[in-house]
Amino acid sequence: MPKVADPNLRARLIAAATVEFGESGFAGATLDGIAARAHVTKGAVYFHFAGKEELFFAVLDHWRDRRRRTLQVRVPPAGGAATALRQFLADYLVFHFREPAATHLLRVLATELRGRFTSRLREDDRQEHRWLRANVRELLVLGQGDGSLAVDDPASAAFVLSSAVIGMIEQWQTAPADVEPLCHGEQLAAVLVARHATGDGGRSARDDAGFEFGPQA
Repeated sequence: MPKVADPNLRARLIAAATVEFGESGFAGATLDGIAARAHVTKGAVYFHFAGKEELFFAVLDHWRDRRRRTLQVRVPPAGGAATALRQFLADYLVFHFREPAATHLLRVLATELRGRFTSRLREDDRQEHRWLRANVRELLVLGQGDGSLAVDDPASAAFVLSSAVIGMIEQWQTAPADVEPLCHGEQLAAVLVARHATGDGGRSARDDAGFEFGPQA
């Protein structure tokens, strides 16, 4: 009797490859290791993917799609775009802090693989940054319109905010022990948005974040 194909095999391989690439990088990861993590043979990997490069891109696509489905921009009736921007940035940070294996893939993409398969990898890297900036800029423009955010140049402000968020994630990836006590997505997002919030919104966000803003010893 012929063996029935496992309908969940591809998903299992993606999950196994996420961990393997996240822990070992691209060069250190092996199809044998991925197969072992998924409890299948190496031949089962080749049934779905032509090789390690194709599997790596499939993993990137999976997590990018999941990230974008999870991080939907929603502008609530109360608080307007300022509240939506804080929530979006908080959700983005929390997503990465809670999915370390998936987050490390971005580090592999930005460092180890920057000089390999250059056109596809550079475009993947750019797409992620462009997507983040575009969403932040959209919310800043909405905040200008509803009066909840004070912004002179939404494009420049979006670049600064996005760069800060990416920098936080990179520090968490590089030296988690140094920054772990500060890696609270909601608090960090409140600090980032506070400087643009109008009225008492900025002061309230800074107070709620619980950070000290005076000179530090």
